[in-house]
Amino acid sequence: MSSAPHETSATVAAVILAGGASSRLGGTDKTRLPIAGTSVLERVLRTAPVGRRIVVGPSGEDGDELASRHGARFVLEDPPRSGPLAALARGVDEFSEGSDAATVLVLGGDMPMLRPETLRALAARSAATSRVVALEAKDGHLQFLAAAWPLGRLREALAAVAHPHGGWADLSLRRLYGRLGEEELMTLPATGAEGADIDTPDLLEQVRRAAGPRIALAQIEVSEDVEETFATVCGAVAEAAEEGAHLVLLPEATLTPFGTDLRDVAIAHHDAFAQLVQELAEQHSVVVVAGSFTPTEDGRVHNTVIVRGPNWDPHLDYRKIHLFDAFGADESRTVAPGDELVTFDLHGTRFGIATCYDVRFPEQFTALARRGAQAILLPLAWAEGPGKREQLQLLLRARALDSTTVVLAADQAPPAEYTGKATRGIGRSAVVGPLGALRQELGREPGLLLVDLDLEEIAAARAALPVLEHHVELPHE
Repeated sequence: MSSAPHETSATVAAVILAGGASSRLGGTDKTRLPIAGTSVLERVLRTAPVGRRIVVGPSGEDGDELASRHGARFVLEDPPRSGPLAALARGVDEFSEGSDAATVLVLGGDMPMLRPETLRALAARSAATSRVVALEAKDGHLQFLAAAWPLGRLREALAAVAHPHGGWADLSLRRLYGRLGEEELMTLPATGAEGADIDTPDLLEQVRRAAGPRIALAQIEVSEDVEETFATVCGAVAEAAEEGAHLVLLPEATLTPFGTDLRDVAIAHHDAFAQLVQELAEQHSVVVVAGSFTPTEDGRVHNTVIVRGPNWDPHLDYRKIHLFDAFGADESRTVAPGDELVTFDLHGTRFGIATCYDVRFPEQFTALARRGAQAILLPLAWAEGPGKREQLQLLLRARALDSTTVVLAADQAPPAEYTGKATRGIGRSAVVGPLGALRQELGREPGLLLVDLDLEEIAAARAALPVLEHHVELPHE
């Protein structure tokens, strides 16, 4: 299973300045401080959407591991501690074979809330316009270390500001950007806390409050062979844990796909599946959320989402409320509806749960948000059909806007050989921001989508669009 979206072809490399100890943080190496369980530098490395990552700074005790995991190379400026421009020039030297037309990301190793989709946008815009594109923080200042440069222009600017006797010791980045004309520089506004660095204790505390858990959306193909599916689930959870996820979301009907005998499979295999999910949660120290089926007394099943965490925290089930009796389907014939909303907390973030057809009912999402949900987990087994892909994206974006939550939707990957009528997913697992922006999306193939939640983004969305506060109960006839 591969993580996606993949690298940005326009970008040849990222130069990450990670200069070591910070006097304003008591001499601590701020790039190694923990944010949501991961060092600042590793968060930057895993965000950079490129193949080559040059880190200019001390490798430290974790350097070999970081280099191996993220394809990074650590180098030092010459002489050491000679300032950010000298460090940048040293990083640029590492890919001297790069074409002047290539694009390079210039990043700070102390910016843990950067997002891969934002860095892809910076690189793509720079490549399309041959201009420098930098992130603009909320207070309007330019983030010199969150920018994409045409490599040739970066080389020219570095040469122009070098000391007459050579080198860049003690020169500031401001001097580099001062070489640019107005027409050469573009900006991209930051969202949430992504423009924040951690130069002071107050800024560090703000970032730690904003940094929510890392979520993996596992888009898998669900087999009619339960044992095969169990193996797929094990692989997906292991990969997500290796990528640093705190929570793994699997699709609706992960236990067995629609079109099989749901009750027979539920009776025979649900308990074993729930035990497997619990064991995976314990083994990998993650919360696992997956679609299953549980028998009911009336001969049907509940379409049940199980939530299992280490040490049974959390340990709960959500039963799908709205049943898919639409577009020729008749889910209620074999599935009984649930009647309770479910939320749970993880690492300072409250999650709500909905399942597939629930997405067509905005009141469920707003009710979850009024119960404090900041993100909503939505396992899917979306049905194929004319316009269904467009409907899914529209509904995901609308529900995010209705509730000002982040919507995290994990669908099944459709089997290539399947020709039956039962729903087997369409792929297109997605992350939608609280103002309805589609942040990331997979295709139809199996894959893993990773997102670090930004709680400041959610708070800012609710301040700008207070629909939850403005809600009014309408009179009933």
